Amino acid sequence: MLYIEPYAGVAPIVRVIEQARHAVDLNVYYLTSRPILDALRAAHARGVTVRVILDGRPWHVSPEKVQQEARAVVETGAKLHWAPGRFEAGPGRFVYDHAKYLVAGNECEIGTANYDYSAFHDNREYLYVTRKPSVVRAARDVFMADWTNQRAGNWPHHILVLSPGSTDKILSVIEQPGKVEIESEELGDDRAILRALAHKGRQAWIILPASISATDRRNADYLASRGVHIRLLPVRPTYMHAKAICAQNEAFIGSENFSYSSLAENREVGVILHKKADINRLKAQFRHDWNQADPL
Repeated sequence: MLYIEPYAGVAPIVRVIEQARHAVDLNVYYLTSRPILDALRAAHARGVTVRVILDGRPWHVSPEKVQQEARAVVETGAKLHWAPGRFEAGPGRFVYDHAKYLVAGNECEIGTANYDYSAFHDNREYLYVTRKPSVVRAARDVFMADWTNQRAGNWPHHILVLSPGSTDKILSVIEQPGKVEIESEELGDDRAILRALAHKGRQAWIILPASISATDRRNADYLASRGVHIRLLPVRPTYMHAKAICAQNEAFIGSENFSYSSLAENREVGVILHKKADINRLKAQFRHDWNQADPL
């Protein structure tokens, strides 16, 4: 089921944790939401094994804040691992474990939201909760690979939109015949994505936050010159943090931004949606956001 933030709040994620009977596996770029931490604590108290993977060096977050985040997680009784080193930023590197997903029993949540206050109160985000066995298994396989610092292998790439290596699946949605509607926090610098959008021309409609970088602004101006429709959503009352692509017969939501590092180097997790009801909900939200946004 598709959930839209900030309308749904934290409840969809908390419900998945509350229904867990044996294990909760959670990998998220940033985790400070008190209701989620409380749900993890309650799960541990009833005998559920709780494991959490966090990014150790999130962008513009001080080491002190990261350690505070880690203490809050450990205090719930959860076992904590930092992301594998290949997904951690360092001198001259802008590579992250930027994933945002949760696996519990026969259910998982995959989405665009970090697990912090702003995601569920201030941002446009999309969450997808499913019991589809292949998706649950693939997400669990990725978690276990990262928990043990192994490679995830090829199979999860067939089921999920999984980085490193998600460019082709993102392109497959953009390049579908007909109109494509995109909501994204960043326009990014991935050349294949920018070429595909330019080729799409007047059939591409994009909403970005008004706070985009100078580089994103230049790329947006270029795409607009090729006929792409672009609007900027004011950062208040709702900040555009989503990463969503909606075409006629399928849609993508996930943690991937349209940057080379996000698609080719980071740990990112997304999913392709095919249910007409989910696609229609995304289209309806896009229309609402488009009407609230300003011309480029």
